[in-house]
Amino acid sequence: MTAPLIRLTFAMVAALTLAACTVFPEKPAHKIFQLPVPAIKESADESFDTALRISAPMAVAPIDSTRILVKPDSHEIRAYQGARWGNRAPVIVGNHLVEAFRQDGRLVTVVSDTSPARSDLTIVGDLTRFQAEYQNGSPVVHMQLNLQLIDERTRETLSNKRFNVRSQASDESVESVVEAFGQASSELARNVIDWTMQEL
Repeated sequence: MTAPLIRLTFAMVAALTLAACTVFPEKPAHKIFQLPVPAIKESADESFDTALRISAPMAVAPIDSTRILVKPDSHEIRAYQGARWGNRAPVIVGNHLVEAFRQDGRLVTVVSDTSPARSDLTIVGDLTRFQAEYQNGSPVVHMQLNLQLIDERTRETLSNKRFNVRSQASDESVESVVEAFGQASSELARNVIDWTMQEL
């Protein structure tokens, strides 16, 4: 092989290598977020010998996903780039409620829908808002949860309630938005606990 042909071959290999790097760039790693732990204080009121099961709420796309959603206006929904939840939003909300009830302590047994344990009551529902929405130029987390409290012995629905909570983020960073999700989730949990205890 002549010297000019060898140089041409190396040039072609280098060009193909560069093209491959351009066409197939490495994807940046995602930041994976969890909700902050529930800010629920242990109740000093009497406890109930009642077993409660909390099912992960139903949801549809795009809420039923790991994406951290944001609405820049009333007609468009996006997801924060390079960031996601550690699990699907309905699972996150369900687990957060389980932990909040356990921290409250007034119900002897609180289990999730994956537990084989017996329960007296079950909370089911659907998650219709789990996103940040821009209001006056700032992100405000909006959570909406429709719940039913069911008596497992009779399968009777004891109560229905819609919960709406909002929490403003301190700035536009995804970290601040996640903190606002945590604040909204704790407020939601307190409201759900109060509602449930009133129905006992």
